[in-house]
Amino acid sequence: MTAVTAVRIEFAPALFTRELAAFYISGSLRDIDDLRAKGELIPVGDTKRVKFRKEDLDRYVANLSERD
Repeated sequence: MTAVTAVRIEFAPALFTRELAAFYISGSLRDIDDLRAKGELIPVGDTKRVKFRKEDLDRYVANLSERD
């Protein structure tokens, strides 16, 4: 009998659903909808489900101003 070793690979998805995008930026679904309405987040994909690129979410977070 041969032992089987399980390999677990973890990485961020390339595309985030609206719900995952909100969680990723520590925001709400309304925040995602507002950013989309302002053109700060552009949805992508070829399905009916709205998705966002990780790079776009990272750019949004990087551009947040510091708070006092």
